[in-house]
Amino acid sequence: MRNTKWIYNTNKNSSGAINNSPDIDKDILFILNNRGIVDPISIKKFLNSEIKDISDPFTLKDMDITVDRLLDAIDSKESIWIYGDYDVDGITATSLLYLVLTKLGANIKYHIPLRNQGYGLNNEAIEEIKNNGCSIIVTVDCGISSIAEAEFCNSLGMDLIITDHHEINNQIPPAFSIINPKREENIYSFKYLSGVGTIFMVVLALYTKLGRKDEAFQFLDIVAIGTVADIVPLIEENRIFTKIGINQLLKSKSLGLKMLISQIFPDWSTRIYTPFDIGFGIAPVFNAVGRLEDAKQAVELFIGNDSKILNGTISYLLEKNVERKKIQENIYENVLKKIEDYNLNQNNIIIVGDEGFHHGVIGIVASKIVDKYYKPTIIYEIKKEENIAVASCRSIESFDITKALTHVSSYLLKYGGHSQAAGFSISIDKLEEFKNKLYEYANREISDYDLIEKIKIEKELPIFKISYDFLNKLSNLEPYGMGNSTPIFSITNCSFYNLRLIGKDRNHIMLSIKKGDLELKNCVWFRSGDIYDELYSLNNSNIDIAFRLKLEIYKDRYQYKPIIIDIKKSENVESSHKLNNFGNLKNIHFPIKTVIYTKRQIDQNNFSLDFYADKISILYNKSYIDKLDSNIFYILNTLKNNYNYTFKVSCEKIIKTLENYNIHISLERNYSFESYAIKENVLFNEIKYFLIWNFSYNNIQKNILRAIFFDKRNAIVKIDRGRGISTIIKTIGLYYKNINKKAALISNEDFAKDIRESLYIESSINKIYDFYIFLYPSKEQITKLHNYLNNNKNIENKFLIIGDKASTLTLKDFHEIIDIYNIPDNLKLIKGDGVDSTDVGTECYSKVLPLDTRKNLIDKFKEGNSLLATEDILPFI
Repeated sequence: MRNTKWIYNTNKNSSGAINNSPDIDKDILFILNNRGIVDPISIKKFLNSEIKDISDPFTLKDMDITVDRLLDAIDSKESIWIYGDYDVDGITATSLLYLVLTKLGANIKYHIPLRNQGYGLNNEAIEEIKNNGCSIIVTVDCGISSIAEAEFCNSLGMDLIITDHHEINNQIPPAFSIINPKREENIYSFKYLSGVGTIFMVVLALYTKLGRKDEAFQFLDIVAIGTVADIVPLIEENRIFTKIGINQLLKSKSLGLKMLISQIFPDWSTRIYTPFDIGFGIAPVFNAVGRLEDAKQAVELFIGNDSKILNGTISYLLEKNVERKKIQENIYENVLKKIEDYNLNQNNIIIVGDEGFHHGVIGIVASKIVDKYYKPTIIYEIKKEENIAVASCRSIESFDITKALTHVSSYLLKYGGHSQAAGFSISIDKLEEFKNKLYEYANREISDYDLIEKIKIEKELPIFKISYDFLNKLSNLEPYGMGNSTPIFSITNCSFYNLRLIGKDRNHIMLSIKKGDLELKNCVWFRSGDIYDELYSLNNSNIDIAFRLKLEIYKDRYQYKPIIIDIKKSENVESSHKLNNFGNLKNIHFPIKTVIYTKRQIDQNNFSLDFYADKISILYNKSYIDKLDSNIFYILNTLKNNYNYTFKVSCEKIIKTLENYNIHISLERNYSFESYAIKENVLFNEIKYFLIWNFSYNNIQKNILRAIFFDKRNAIVKIDRGRGISTIIKTIGLYYKNINKKAALISNEDFAKDIRESLYIESSINKIYDFYIFLYPSKEQITKLHNYLNNNKNIENKFLIIGDKASTLTLKDFHEIIDIYNIPDNLKLIKGDGVDSTDVGTECYSKVLPLDTRKNLIDKFKEGNSLLATEDILPFI
């Protein structure tokens, strides 16, 4: 198997946020907490990223003078030149600024250097731009290190506006203005904008100054492409740019971009686009021309408006991308052969080079070699006529490749980059000595542990959770990328079957897995054909799988597909009695959304559920439409049998497709209670069974109900939290509801849906009800109650006040009930719900256990047997 180590997140700060956010799926909250998004405000902002959350662009240093200078230049028709870069970030940044300044009436041109001319400003290009009558140069995605070039620009009498996002090394250039999110002088706090993201902030500032702020947002599709392609963290502004920009792709203001998308994606008009589509579908087309020839063609695609010319441009770009793929694949195969033939992977860093290794694609090849061998990799092209080698470097998580190059920098002509990617040039005559020194450094600095690929897993996921509903909820975390990676889950101790090789070259594996009564079919493991035999030898063993989830549409039906990341032989035998098995089910978040399919034309009313031993049917006007998928059947059926849950179904929308009517339904837990009892004692028994099944009320609950319904008295209760207060509240609420009267709960607290459906929630005694329950009342609520009592005579049997045991509240003519109880010697309490306690089995009482198991444990406990229990047992002692 692969040389990997699985690392499960152990976020210790997650439980509070998870428990305090009942309206969000607990697994979604867990993932958010893993990313450091814990408090409710941050969670809401992340899940509901909006344009209004983009920071004020004028909090970037020099933004005000930049905007004023550009607007003056536009008004006076000065010649403005954009100086860009040949990668996708530079291409999109150039295109964005060109489109905007053109719309604003500027006299605008642009320049992008060829790859072999090198990155960034150069004096030859600056002089040529000056000779074309330029007054202002605006750099995008470059310039922050161009001190000498800025001085040269000044000497020619041109203003230089630098917009860049790269690291600032000590001194900044003497430019007219510098916009860089990494400037220490910024009030703006987010440092990880891309080049196109940085220039967008300039665009936003321009439109804001003109009083036309909303016009800036029409270009976010272009911003999204450059942001994703530059692999910056998809958080804060980058997340907003990407999330909104991706949704704009189909209605792009760029004719060329829309035309290109229609040729790349066969389902372009209905496709739900993702950062993956940008990173592996759209961006490579632009990157190819920048890598192989002249990136200006890519800019022309963004800014052009002649469909005939654009068709030719698109054909050229796609042709170059095909050429790039062929060159890349040939170099990759050549590199693999050299590694194997010359044993080049014996050291802790792989260094491979040759003539003809095109410098435009060797970075991609280096990345693929890192993926295969999980070692830092340097791929170089030898240019004999220049007596130099040009290299691209990619690294692993624990090894800073730029720091390594600094260690051997005396051999290099120039170098630069960051911890995971870098580049350099070197004289050919120094190459061998350089390699030997770098081998020594890497072998010393990189440990065997560093060379084990770490797979970071969010959590173990039960098979039944894998459904349209969960993937739909996961989609709220998108867009995924650096800083917000696609979640990886695991399933442990499962068997597998139907193992086979797939793909044109039979280098991918497909298999189905089974755990208990549930299975996942057709799981795909890409580029894993080399371990087919080893995996086949585990056919009679249990395995653990790490995987991502993908939602696809096939023949107009949704399919959820597990994409395997890694497989290991199971080492630990899983206990079938772990409370976690029950906890995952009990904590399922409702509503559950899913899609069923029919050929019949129907409306959105009169849907119902019909339970069978092996399926749950969806009925429309009492006739069969479709059945729920196996995982949702398992969830609902188990909750019904174990916890006495009931459910209801509603139709949210019906979408007509070529193949079916897709019916989007919502499955809710049904909290409604209805009784036809005539006698009051029968009604109370039915309410009790509905709320707590065959369990008994505890003494404090009995005393409260006796005081209200038998003695007909108002009461003040002083009781510890966790002693069954919600059961009392719901009992009273359901009683009044079923005799066609109204009870109100006066409180400032938030309540779960079952309480909200039992009675009315109010913050004050402002309306007339038949019964009032005050729960932990505030001073203001007590004052209003006093006023009510003083102004009304008929107040008998209308009030229940519930307070903490330490409360000193007393009211005239109110019966005081104090909760007095002791923890028996044969009971040991533990915190939480027991789900995460590895030393706890089913002999521990917990609310996540099935009802009959809990009842049996309580009965044994009352007979004198010792019991380990969570604090959920307190209402029953």
